[in-house]
Amino acid sequence: MSDATILSVRNMRVHFSVKPKNRLPWTPSRTLKAVDGVSFDLKAGETLGVVGESGCGKSTL
Repeated sequence: MSDATILSVRNMRVHFSVKPKNRLPWTPSRTLKAVDGVSFDLKAGETLGVVGESGCGKSTL
């Protein structure tokens, strides 16, 4: 098999603007950092597994 990199991710960030529940309409939104600064390389023939607790951003990644 080739040693070529088929996927390279550097400093991936996914942030969401979240409005607090039960707040006044002018209450500012907060930032939820679902993924913040993830980097990895995936080479041909390798398998990537993402493991973590519930709500840590696995699906978003």
